[in-house]
This record gives sequence, C-alpha cells and structure tokens, in this order.
Amino acid sequence: MRFGIFLPPFHDFADPRAVVELASSAESAGWDGIFLWDHMLSEPGFAVADAWITMAAIASKTEVLRIGAMVTPLARRRPWVLARQIASLDHLSSGRLIVGVGLGDDGWREFSSFGEKVNPKDRATQLDEALELLQLFATGEAVDFNGVEYQVHAPPFLPRPLQRPVPIWVAGRWPNRRPMERASRYQGFFPIFAAPEPLAMPELDDIEAITQHLPPTGPVYDLVVRYAMSSANEPIEEAARLAEAGVTWILENFGAFGPDFETIREIVAAGPAGRA
Repeated sequence: MRFGIFLPPFHDFADPRAVVELASSAESAGWDGIFLWDHMLSEPGFAVADAWITMAAIASKTEVLRIGAMVTPLARRRPWVLARQIASLDHLSSGRLIVGVGLGDDGWREFSSFGEKVNPKDRATQLDEALELLQLFATGEAVDFNGVEYQVHAPPFLPRPLQRPVPIWVAGRWPNRRPMERASRYQGFFPIFAAPEPLAMPELDDIEAITQHLPPTGPVYDLVVRYAMSSANEPIEEAARLAEAGVTWILENFGAFGPDFETIREIVAAGPAGRA
C-alpha cells in the first residue's frame, strides 16, 4: 500500500511555495506522493494555483515523492501542449510523474465560463481522443490523427517522457461503467464515490465490485481511493482491509473547505496514519 496527499491548491496553498514546503515535509515524513486538484475556478473568492506549475516546483525540491494532478480534465487542455508538459515534468522529476485524467464537470462553471463544451458526451469524446494522442506523442514518432475533435499531423515530439509509459490514472464516478472501461486500458482507476465518501472509508463491497471490471491490481495497475485516514479510529487495520480488497494507493483527502492550513501541515508532518 502507498499513501499520498490529495490537496486542493486553494487558499493558503494557492501559493506554490506553501505547497512545495508541504511536499518537502511529506517526503521527510514518509509519504509516497502528493496529488493536486487541477481547477481553473473554485468557489467565489477562493484563490487558486495552477496545478502543473506547482508540480514543477515540487519536482525541483523533492527526490522520491510521486507527483500528479488529480485530475486534469483533458477537455480543458490542448493535448499537444499537455504532451510537452508531461515529457518536461517527467524529466524534471526523474520519472516520478503520474497523470490523473477525467471528464471534469461544470459545477464551478469551469467550462461554461469560457465557452468550452459542457455536454458530457462531447467531453468524453475529447477525453478519449486526447488520451490516444498523448500515447502517440509519447512514442517519439510522427503523429497523424483524424478524430472527431482533433486533427493532428505533427513531426515527432522529442524528448520522449522518461517513463515508458508515464502512468495514467483515469477518474470516474462509481458505478458508471464507461470510466472503468476507459481506465482498464491505462495504468490505474480513481473511483469517485457519492458523499460522504470524501471523509468516510470506501465501502469494501464497492471496492471488490470495482476490481471485477479492472486488470489485477498490483505492480503495474493501481486502484486509488481518497479517504481522510488521519481521522480513522483504526487506520492501520482499515488500510490493511483496503489493501486486501485490491486498493494500492490511499490519498489523504483534504477538501476545499478544510481542514485549516496548520492542521494540514500537522497531519502531513505526522506521516501516513495507515502505515504499519
């Protein structure tokens, strides 16, 4: 089992320097990764940092911590720009990048505010085509692609990413089957459960049902859950039960509305609560 931090770069953490400080503390305390929410907007009045620039800063100040955005809605990104960012960040981090992707939603009007497509079917097509393009760009060969949303005729993208492949974790709402089908073609699945999941331990029955639709979890495929494990009564035992069910990563979940800055720093400095 690996343990990560799942952090919105909002409020005090909208300053990338504060996130870098937290990441350095996390590395020292034995966490395995830090994963940032990737948003353009949040609640009115919230300060928001760019996840990818912040990850680059983290990469330059850490040595072993895995780094990722959870999740980047690919419909908001030009795939060729993101392909360059992935390769650059994978080299900067010496192969520690994990790419979290998903459909995104318009709850904070992050699509409609800018005239982007809001229809989920359109964004699903963009997501699937963008994923295919990211794979093609990573080959280091010329790309010829004719899709519904994207038409690309480009020379080779070099350098290639350091990892072959850079792990891609696909997010999706449980129990929708389409995200799991998509995730089965890549390196991991990040299920999004209905409330009150962000604080509660995921139901083991749900986890076991999910694993029936995915490749075997383990060294080459990850099943990732978010959970406020620091608040659990028996974190080590609960982590063991999740591991037995097939979970490979638990992300300590810090929501958009708390806990506060100092509490987050204390939780991170204490290390993963679920590690035996």
